[in-house]
Amino acid sequence: MKRLLFFSLLPLASLLACTAPSTDAGDDASEGEDAYTSASAKLLDFEFDGEVTTAGGDAQQTIKDQMLFTIGQLNGKTGVGRLDKLTLTNVHSAPAEGGLTRVTYHAKLPVSMSKTTRFGRSFTLILPKRADWDGQEQFYGKYSNGGHGGNCVDFGAHDMETGIFWYYWRPNQDGCAPAASDIITPKATIKVSPENTTNTYPEYDKVWSDDRLEVIAIFGKVEAGTTTADDRGIWSHGHFVSTMRHELPNAVVTPADTPDSPGVDHPDVTIEATLPNGKKVKLTSFLVDAITNVWPGFQQRYETLTKTADVIAYNGHAGLGQNVRALSQMGKWATGKYQIVYMNGCDTFAYVDGTLAKERAVLNPDDPTGTKYMEILTNSMPPDWDSLPNNTMSLTRDLMKIEAPVKYTDLLSHFDQSGFVTVTGDEDNRFHP
Repeated sequence: MKRLLFFSLLPLASLLACTAPSTDAGDDASEGEDAYTSASAKLLDFEFDGEVTTAGGDAQQTIKDQMLFTIGQLNGKTGVGRLDKLTLTNVHSAPAEGGLTRVTYHAKLPVSMSKTTRFGRSFTLILPKRADWDGQEQFYGKYSNGGHGGNCVDFGAHDMETGIFWYYWRPNQDGCAPAASDIITPKATIKVSPENTTNTYPEYDKVWSDDRLEVIAIFGKVEAGTTTADDRGIWSHGHFVSTMRHELPNAVVTPADTPDSPGVDHPDVTIEATLPNGKKVKLTSFLVDAITNVWPGFQQRYETLTKTADVIAYNGHAGLGQNVRALSQMGKWATGKYQIVYMNGCDTFAYVDGTLAKERAVLNPDDPTGTKYMEILTNSMPPDWDSLPNNTMSLTRDLMKIEAPVKYTDLLSHFDQSGFVTVTGDEDNRFHP
């Protein structure tokens, strides 16, 4: 069994638009994306003092491994933290009993939370005291469904093992009573983040500067290798193509023999149309098993489109971060090209990092934060599968409203709200109707 490190996790079977994860983003990957806009969620700052014990290794890494358990606990409260923006200070290590090391620290964690969730001014986190691999195995043995720790696991949990137990951790459920010796219970103070915004728009002028809207929509399967529309990922690809080709006037579909609702035999479909105002629309829909398991030629084909794309929407399993990070490593980018990136999978707010922003900062000397030419849409919770094509279509329709532009809060209110979608990186948007 592989050992768990922060964002370096074990493959999973399917979760609802979720599954298997990624690699450490590095010290400076979280720069940029400072604003936060949402119709259904709010950004909170959690600040607390904590501790963790370990048999050895990097102290900060062990803290980050412990912080993975905040994903499960906060999901139980309809939210999730942005782990790449976790700030650690006052980290100190000292010998502990049994040859272990005790690490104390001060932490600040941005948390995206449903606007309907009421916290007050503090919230008690419940995290494993020991977070190295042996400690996590012991914790899993006690408090998973196979242990004797009560009802500490999400009701929908499946395919559980030590390396992913943090995702299903629900310590606030009735009947969950972990021993005090096994946990820490820091009381986090809560403040509404000053990064919350309400009056920003997509940069319609930049989107339509070439009189074209180009959208890349990628759909991942629920189960790799499936071939029928019973798989909601395959259905999503077909539903997106079928709906948009009928909505757009005089749509031209490539390949020409694409059926009304394409499946696995047509994993690459393009729809092109001219709007009544003379402007062009080009939609490309891809179907893949997973971003980490694409068909031959996918990456090259994707790269031919990304330099001019206005919207890139990935719809499918987040892979506990793995698919999100893999897509961030793909693509070719053009100087000065504004783009909206939508990561539509489980808890993607927790898994995105600053990779795309850093690439844009290098590419554009006038964009040190990497957000002048990009926004990222992410989910604070697992979305319903039906939201995958429907939200991507809703985003496309609103961006076509050139004569009546839609601000982000209204645009997101048109989405299915199961994922509690948010926008980051819009702090420097200048467009207003």
